[in-house]
Order: sequence, then structure tokens, then C-alpha cells
Amino acid sequence: MSDGLRRPTGDRWGDRRWGSVTLTGLALVLVTGCSTGAPGQVTETPTADRTSETTSVTAPDGPQDDAAHSGPAQATDLGQLEGALREQSQWVLDHLAPDATGPTAEEAGQRFSAEFLAQVPADQIAPVLAQFRAGPPLTLTTVGDVEEQPDGALTTQLTLSGDEPLRLSITVDADGRIAGLFLQPGPPADLPEVGSWQELDEEFADLGGTTRVYVGEVDSGRCLPVHASEQAGEPAPSGSVFKLIVLSALVDAVTEGDLGWEDELTVTPEVKSLPSGELQDRPDGSVVTVQEAAELMISISDNTATDLLMDAVGPGWLTAALARVSDDPERLTPLLSTSQFFELGWAAPQLREQWADADPARGAELVDELSGDLSGLRANPFAVSEPVWTSGVGWFLTGEEICTAHAVLQEQADTAEGEPLRAILSANPGLFAPPEATYQAFKGGSAPGVLAFSFYVETDAELPGRVLSVQVSHDGAILPGSYTDLTQAGLGLLAAP
Repeated sequence: MSDGLRRPTGDRWGDRRWGSVTLTGLALVLVTGCSTGAPGQVTETPTADRTSETTSVTAPDGPQDDAAHSGPAQATDLGQLEGALREQSQWVLDHLAPDATGPTAEEAGQRFSAEFLAQVPADQIAPVLAQFRAGPPLTLTTVGDVEEQPDGALTTQLTLSGDEPLRLSITVDADGRIAGLFLQPGPPADLPEVGSWQELDEEFADLGGTTRVYVGEVDSGRCLPVHASEQAGEPAPSGSVFKLIVLSALVDAVTEGDLGWEDELTVTPEVKSLPSGELQDRPDGSVVTVQEAAELMISISDNTATDLLMDAVGPGWLTAALARVSDDPERLTPLLSTSQFFELGWAAPQLREQWADADPARGAELVDELSGDLSGLRANPFAVSEPVWTSGVGWFLTGEEICTAHAVLQEQADTAEGEPLRAILSANPGLFAPPEATYQAFKGGSAPGVLAFSFYVETDAELPGRVLSVQVSHDGAILPGSYTDLTQAGLGLLAAP
């Protein structure tokens, strides 16, 4: 279960906060290396599943005119960057220049950390970089602030401008090696121009499949409708967007003292799901705090973290959270874990055939019949390719319910127990925030035939926040590029004065 589908337009090699694949929260092609001990993984997902904390960017030192007329390899002034972070950033920029070649496997082996290379072979790095330098020349235009991690790793973001802009996030570990590298296409210069929600609906309709658009204003934990496209009031598959409900249930459990943010959860073989995420790759018996699991669940849509939290929170709080966002919580009952979603969808066809017509009681019985064995799918990840939402497998939400989930979380964020929520929800803004935005939260989702985006955006302390929900369903494969571009245009409408 991923927040993004496979899209061959970009690759992302990320630090521990970047994630990925069949059950995530929207991303691009991504390879995750880790400065904190988690192994890397290669994934291809659609749009900006950008999962690092928002980083302010400043213009690099030095003359802007020079940078504007030179490619990345010549833009050697990297502002405040120093030491290994500066050296490795320049090395990456040099290898993105149009006339660059390599790196050789030997050179990559010297540049990248052992943990990164354990999952991303050194001879695979050159082909990925070649994809990016095959496009129009790029110019380094902004350099982000440096973020230091507890283990001594340093991260920054670079923005490369041009006909096909690029945002680059790079992490070097305490030994000066590249532990994370994320390459994300920027918003295209030719984004569709839409002047109204109705026009946006029409543009989505031209893409095929069914797209449901819902816009609402947030007021004291409620969602007041602003716009709803045709069918937006009908439940539709939402992929990992349901993890917002899990997060809300977690805050309830923390508020009542059943759990604490610093409580520890143990990663066991039984709870390991499939990617996206990184916890499935950690050794059995590894320990993660509740807060870290929540951060991973939202920022990189970590499926194992989600299942850990669902188990720790328990059905009582999950049921209460469902009832808070939906007038028909039975429709979402039983609330599938990500492991159950995978097995029911692609490893237990005989049970899946019965799922679509099952009431909550029968649904619970079918879930009990699942074996919990995902080994076959782990051995053949391409098996997760057939759309199964047509059989009712997944998490079906209306646009209003998604909007309400965001509204409830923002209300919970105003409590002492919910204090971490704002940072958790905004760590991955999903797509580029509009210039007017002062805060952007995001959760996306995808699965075969499913693509979903949901954003909560604030533009002014005196104005209510707004939510944009976009849910795409198709009985075949989805090519997310055009849907993503239109959603980015919709974000501009959402933040417009």
C-alpha cells in the first residue's frame, strides 16, 4: 500500500525520513539510504512524497547572474555549506551536468555509505543520475539551511531551476559519506492554468478514470464544504490516507494515558508488512518509540509502523476515531491493517471474492481467516499489480471524511498531548507548497488503480485552514503525472486569496 505509484520520472535516494512504495504516501522513484541504521530500498512512486521536515531556503552567496547562466556543474558557490556536505553536494551537481558521465561503481563505493550501498548497488547509481542529466540543463538557484541529526549526519536541500526543475536533498553521515540522496522533480513550468474548481473538475475528467475533488474549510474539528465534484460524496478508495485516522486514534490513546509518545514498540516478524517504509527492513526485536512510528507512518507512509500503532492503540480507539470522521463507521469496519490489505488483496483470492459483499461481522470473520503470511508477495513484489479496490478491498472514504480527519487532527494538535502533530503532519508536504502557504500538512495514498492526495493548508492566522482532497480510481494502471500536475494547480486555487 503506497502513497504513490510507479513513475519513471524521477529517483529518490532518501535519508531515514524518505520512504516509498506499494502502500505509501506519494513519492517519486526513490531509493532510501539511511544515516541512522535502516537499510535502503529502491522504489518508484508518483508524486512528491517529500518526507523531510520543511527546510527554509536562501539564495546562495555570490552573484545571481552567474548562477543563472551556468549549469549545475559550474554553480560551485554552495553558500553556507562546508566540509563533507559541500564536497559531496558539489560531486552530485557535477554528475548532473549534461556532459557528465559515471560515476563508476568504484567511485560510488567510495562516496556512499555502506548502509546505502547494501540496498542500492554501486553500479546502479550511474544509470539513475543519467536519467536526470538527459533532460534540459539545470541551474543551482537556492541552497537550504543545514539540518543536523542526532547521529551527526547533516542534511540540506538544493533547488535546481530550468525547463524541468529539480529539488535535491542530500545527507552525509558523520564519516562524510552520502547516506541519503533524494531527487524530486519540481513543479513544471507549464502547470495547467485553472481558474475555478469547476474547471479543475473538467480537466480531471479528461484524464480518464474517476476523480473526486473535495474542498473544505476547517472549523473547530469540523469541515465546512467549499466545493465537491460529482461523486465526491461517495466513498472511494483512498490508499494510505486512512493513516490519518490511525494517528487520531493514537492521540486519543495518549490523551487517556494508555500510551505515551516515548513508549517503545518492538518490531517482530509477525508485524512486518510490505513497503513502503523502512521498519520492515529493521532486525527482528528492534525497538521504535511511538512518536517515531507515528512520524514514519505519516512522513514516509511506513506500513509496518502503521500496523505497530494499530496493534498498540487497539480496536476501541480506532473505532472511536472512525466514528468521529464518518457518519457510517460500519462501512470502514473492520479497519484493515496494511498486512491484511496486502494478503486479502493479492494472496487470498478466495477470501477476496467474499469481501465485497461482507457485512462488518462477516468481514471480521474473513480477516480472522487470513494466515498473516506475506512471504509469497515478498518474493514477488510484482504480484501486487492488479487493482483490487473493485472488490472493495481497501479504505473507502468520502472527501468530507478525509477533510474531517484533517480537521480533527488540527484540533487535537492544540492539546498538550497532541503537541507533536503539527510537525508530524507537515514533515512531508507532498507537493510544493503555494507561495501563500504558511503551513502545509499532507497525506497521500496509492495502490494499483488508486491515487489519492489530501492537503491541509494555512495561509493566514486570521483565516481558517483549508483542505483539498483528490481521489482517483481506475480499473487499470494510473499514470500519475497529469493527475499530479492538476493537483498542484489545485493547491494554487486552495491558497488563493
